[in-house]
Amino acid sequence: MRTKTAFIDYVRRRRLDLIRADAPAAAAGEALALLGLDDAALDRWAASESVLVSLPHASPNVFDPRTRVCWYAGSVQRRDPDPAHHVRVVLTHVNFSDLGWRPYAWWYLGEDGKVRCHRQFSRNKKRKHVIVAGRPPMDIVPEEASTTDLDASRAARWGADLAVSYMLLGAVVERAAGMVSGRTVTYLPLSLLVSFVREQAAGPASAAGEPLPAWCRLLTDQAQGRRAGPDGVLVECPARQATVFDNYSNLAMLPLLGDCHVLGGAKMAGYWPHVEHRLGALRQAAAEDMRDPRIAVVPETDLLRFAGPSPAVAAQLERHGVPYSQGLAVAEHGDFARRIDPFDRATLVAG
Repeated sequence: MRTKTAFIDYVRRRRLDLIRADAPAAAAGEALALLGLDDAALDRWAASESVLVSLPHASPNVFDPRTRVCWYAGSVQRRDPDPAHHVRVVLTHVNFSDLGWRPYAWWYLGEDGKVRCHRQFSRNKKRKHVIVAGRPPMDIVPEEASTTDLDASRAARWGADLAVSYMLLGAVVERAAGMVSGRTVTYLPLSLLVSFVREQAAGPASAAGEPLPAWCRLLTDQAQGRRAGPDGVLVECPARQATVFDNYSNLAMLPLLGDCHVLGGAKMAGYWPHVEHRLGALRQAAAEDMRDPRIAVVPETDLLRFAGPSPAVAAQLERHGVPYSQGLAVAEHGDFARRIDPFDRATLVAG
């Protein structure tokens, strides 16, 4: 618990960095509450015996089949009288070439029934590798949008950068979908985990014998580092100057969140043995309360089977060349994840 508490205390210190400096106090408070970074949500996380972890990319879109991860987490939480806290560790370093999440544009459904696209950033050859966190926040009111999307766009404008804007947008949509509720979820940028590890690793010599700083130093000694260059594209750098590590080191930081189950699919299950190898190398310096995370493979399901697009929307998506998203599903079906549970017989099984 001491390790998790130390990290949550760090989040409390740094959380306002995620909000625009000119945000009114009320707007900043609402944004932090949406992200589950207010005191009530952080207190709940601190008291939670276990944690569910998901790893979305920073994007305004969550396309099927990735919709199932947060949907599954909400289902698991509803079945438990004292549910584990859900931490959505958002990968804010992704760039605009990401075709799995397409963060360069937002597809939403207008009240007129038209699928509309707001392009946030050009994907031309020279600029498509710019990272999302390096761009200014969203500041748009989408044309003829539904109530949920209007609320999402208004919340998104208070993010300190585009990645946080996307986190806020996703938080509004996932609440409207019925996937998350109350104070049971926190949206956390991966960059905060990295900056915490760097701070601990660079701590005073008096902390040399403390397990947490020693563990963080060992992690940074083994990690490969990257940070954004002047053009917004990630470049290699020493790990102790990095804003993001290599993938295995990023996942090896998850014990800082508490005793966690990491929700993923077959792809993550395939490379999880490499993560366990990295964790094994860190175990010699781990504090007594640090437990290796376990992967929990999310059962297969199909959003289209339970809350799919209308024929008119399906035809438009085919013309756009994009899949159906949870945002579009909310516009057509409302709180579908609260009313429909394709995981009602599933149990959380760690690999």
